[in-house]
Amino acid sequence: MTNYWVASHISGLFAIYDENIDPLRRGSRGAGFSISRGTTTTVRFSEDNENHFFFNKKEVDVKLANISRYVLNHCMKLAQSNNGGEFGVSIHHEFEIPLSAGYGASASGALSCAFALNDLLKLSLNEQELYQIAHTAEIIEGGGLGDVLALHKGGWEYRTLEGAPFIGKAENLLSNQYKVATLSFGEMSTKSIIKNKKWKEKINSVGKLFLQEIVDEPTIRNFGLASEQFAISSMLATPNVIDFTNRYKTENLIISQIMLGDGIFILYKDPDDLPDHPNLVQETICNLTVKKL
Repeated sequence: MTNYWVASHISGLFAIYDENIDPLRRGSRGAGFSISRGTTTTVRFSEDNENHFFFNKKEVDVKLANISRYVLNHCMKLAQSNNGGEFGVSIHHEFEIPLSAGYGASASGALSCAFALNDLLKLSLNEQELYQIAHTAEIIEGGGLGDVLALHKGGWEYRTLEGAPFIGKAENLLSNQYKVATLSFGEMSTKSIIKNKKWKEKINSVGKLFLQEIVDEPTIRNFGLASEQFAISSMLATPNVIDFTNRYKTENLIISQIMLGDGIFILYKDPDDLPDHPNLVQETICNLTVKKL
């Protein structure tokens, strides 16, 4: 048995670059941040030589674990080519964040799965190979585009070249004392948007413009302001996001939408300025995003 923890990642804006034939060179450009609520993945050999997937202690159908299954199948092929023999693996994901809500659960699950399986199966893969397995799983299965690259960078970041870590490029935003809180209202299907041609055209038409504003002035405040404009201009802003923003926005708070999710993040400096909402979580920014437990 072995287990790893990986942070979660939230994007504030993005543009889709998914036309390259090589999945390692597909992805997104954008900006966001990694938080210390993440995913712990435990892997062990199964007693019945079958593969099993568990989300928060509940076994799920393999169709719901398509990204973890991709990572597992890839690693099992390597193990069988090295050692031969038949075996099964049980993968247990413990998520500290909402699922299908824009917190990058699929990326943190894929990455923690890859690192844990590398240990369990004694594959001796290096860091670059593990990050690229996770990124490929995200791209092929439609779980996300740039979260794995962002997790590799850690902290507050903006991504200027799409692709897997060691191919894509990311830089850290300049710190200016902002903190972040998040609130999730519910789920949103990432795949239904990033695989939709009309959504892609709309997102890219504004995403590239607002990303350039961040490149020109790479501060956390400017990231928040550009994200606000992106959510509205892209028409991705949900009724819940619009209502919350209209109700609680003040001159001391920058409020924008979690991408892609029905939820918001708030940039603030003084906790006393935050709205009194029971489900609002004050997050901790995470720089060291992968840990062996």
